[in-house]
Amino acid sequence: MPEIAEVERARLRIHRQAIDYKITNVKTNPDHLVFAGKSDEDFAKSILSKTLVQTKRWGKYFVLLFDEGPHIVAHLGMTGGIRFEHEEKEWPPRFWKLLITFEDPATGKIVNFGFKDPRRLSKLRLIDGDPMKVEPISKLGFDPVLNMPSFEEFSGLVCKRAVPTKTLLLDQSFSAGVGNWVADEILFQAKIHPAQLSNTLTKEELLSLYDKTKYVCETAVAVEADESKFPEDWLMKYRWNKGRGPGKGVLPDGQILKFETIGGRTSAFSPVRQILRRTNMTKTKVIKKMATKKAKPVAKMEKESLDEIEKAETTTVIISRIRNVSKYNLRQINLNQ
Repeated sequence: MPEIAEVERARLRIHRQAIDYKITNVKTNPDHLVFAGKSDEDFAKSILSKTLVQTKRWGKYFVLLFDEGPHIVAHLGMTGGIRFEHEEKEWPPRFWKLLITFEDPATGKIVNFGFKDPRRLSKLRLIDGDPMKVEPISKLGFDPVLNMPSFEEFSGLVCKRAVPTKTLLLDQSFSAGVGNWVADEILFQAKIHPAQLSNTLTKEELLSLYDKTKYVCETAVAVEADESKFPEDWLMKYRWNKGRGPGKGVLPDGQILKFETIGGRTSAFSPVRQILRRTNMTKTKVIKKMATKKAKPVAKMEKESLDEIEKAETTTVIISRIRNVSKYNLRQINLNQ
């Protein structure tokens, strides 16, 4: 799934090629899943003849602001992506959902933009008013690049939860924009096991987690998710294919990476560098903490009508909390008791 750096790259591509351009034509491919809250016909009519005056991003969302509302708030989901005709061999692209023709009023230059999604898990919303102050963006946690909290506030947010640290990082209400590979990179750099319970982190680990969250996100965004420009000591360079193939899943010093499902996602980590510590929490306390958090997030998100990809991610996270605590700390406990 596109994460903070990939979404920022998408925003920048649109900004660089279409800012101050007027929309002269819009085509939509009917899809009630992608066009959230409006028919595709109404979506097209609402943005026709508008001028793109600004672009913004928060977490995994990017925003297209026009000279007058409504404005577009986009979430790429797992397979959504943007395209420009002059960069493609064929047009429109396969699985397109939205095609926009931008025109420069001063020169008449035309830029054809497309939004595609083969799995239909992305979302295109139209928002009146300031999109940064209303749902879905208003429900997100801090953005590690745009408004990283103080260390004290960050520590408080981490320690009040009793979940695997990987699960916490993936929770968009905690840190908006952090996804699977970014979370793994942060934990690898911080030398923290992904299954280590968040409320058992030492002060040194909290400080390292804070610094590395900021460092990894800022670095990835600065190079616009270009993996070739990532530092050579990053896990991202060696994590793929789970060790099947030359240099894959093996660090330069010979350490073999381990892959386990944590936080509902396949997690890559170094068992030598990232050691899971036993904690003093009793089985009863852990089970109670997990059970307390099991139903509330789902009910809340149902009530607030989050889009389907966000519901799926959240549900997976909740289920994984129980499974991972059981796997690493509470073996052979009957969770139904």
